[in-house]
Amino acid sequence: MKLFEFFTHNGFSFQHAETVLAMETIVCHKRGKICHLFQTNIRNHHRLAALAADGCGNGGGENPGVEENLQTDGWEDTTGIAHETAADGHVDFDALQEENPDIFAWLYVPGAGIDLPVLQSPVSDDFYKTHGADGEEDMGGALYTEMPNMMDMCDFNTIIHGKDEGEEDLFAGLHRFEDPDFFEENEKFYIYLKDNVLTYEVFAAYYDDGSDILRRFDYTTYKGCESWLEEVYGIRDMGKRQREGWEDLTPWHFFVTLDGSVGGESGKQYVVIGVLTGDAAGQIDRVILN
Repeated sequence: MKLFEFFTHNGFSFQHAETVLAMETIVCHKRGKICHLFQTNIRNHHRLAALAADGCGNGGGENPGVEENLQTDGWEDTTGIAHETAADGHVDFDALQEENPDIFAWLYVPGAGIDLPVLQSPVSDDFYKTHGADGEEDMGGALYTEMPNMMDMCDFNTIIHGKDEGEEDLFAGLHRFEDPDFFEENEKFYIYLKDNVLTYEVFAAYYDDGSDILRRFDYTTYKGCESWLEEVYGIRDMGKRQREGWEDLTPWHFFVTLDGSVGGESGKQYVVIGVLTGDAAGQIDRVILN
C-alpha cells in the first residue's frame, strides 16, 4: 500500500502536502486533535507511518515531547540542521553526523522553543560561537560545549553555550524561565545522545557573573564540585528562580548549565541549570577525586 493510501485508509485527511513521500510537514486530524509529524526524506517514512497508525501519537507513549506536540495549534516548522526535531521523541544522529560530525547531542527544552543540535569542535572552543551547526560561518553561532567537557555527558557540570542577546538568538528562549509561572510549569529538558536519552529537571535560573563557569572550579575534585554548589545556593539575586525540593544536591549529582552570552554593560550571563533525573541507558557515571 502506498503511503498516501495508508493514511487515507486509516481515516486521516491531509491539509498540506507538497509531495507524499518527501513531505516536510503533515497535519492530520483524528479524534479532534492536531498532531504534527515531521519527515525530511523517504528514509524516515516508516517512522511517520508508525506514528499515524498509533492514532497520531494519541496513546501516551514513552517519548518525551509527544504530549507537547499534540497540544500545539497552527503550523510548527521543523528546526535545526537536516530539519530534525526532538519533539517526536526521536533524533536521527546518522543523518545529522553526515551533515556535520561535530554534532554529538540534541537539546530539547519544551516550551522554550529550543530544539537544536549541540556540537563540540575538535579545533577551537570558540569555533561554534561564529559558525552554524552546518559548520559554515554564521555570527548567530550554534549551541556548543568546550573540549574540557566530555561528549558522553558524564561530567559533573556540562556547560552548553549559546547566544541569547536578540529575539532570534538560539538561546533567547532561556529568558522565559525568568517568568515565575513559566519556571514553575516547565520543569524538564532533555538531551538526546546517539544511544541514550537524558532527562534533567530545572532547579535554578538566574543571572550569573560573567566569568568562565567551566574553569571557575576544578570539577574533577569533590571540593571543586562542592564549591560550585555553594555558589549556586548562595546567589541572592531578586530575579533568581530556584525549585523547592533540591536543597540537598551533592557532588555526586550530574548537572547541565545552559549558558547565555555575557552581556556588554551588565557583564552577566543568564543561566538555566538542570540536574540529571533520568538516564535511559544507565550510562552516566564518573570518578570524583578527593
